[in-house]
Amino acid sequence: MKQIHALLAKIPAALSSTLSVFIFIFLFVYLFIFGVVGLVIPALEPTAASQLIFGNYTNVLSALGAALAAGAGAVHSKRLKELHQSHTALNASLDELHKKVDQLSLRK
Repeated sequence: MKQIHALLAKIPAALSSTLSVFIFIFLFVYLFIFGVVGLVIPALEPTAASQLIFGNYTNVLSALGAALAAGAGAVHSKRLKELHQSHTALNASLDELHKKVDQLSLRK
């Protein structure tokens, strides 16, 4: 079960990797240029099959948005965990200081 959780935890980082974002941007530009060229030069118009294979503008843009959101969510989650750990350590240190101050006040 821990292996599955570890694998699932890696998915946002993979989706938001530079390679994934580059692929999505490349696909969008590719589809856009193919569409514009097809409008200007009808002989080079992309076929329905090629557009189906490479996806469409909406799917590519939504995949890009999801990849960026996954990366932002992963970074946010990681930083939040780090902040929580720092807060816990700070509370422990503060409790230790309170104990020391209480011991000093009892000695007087």
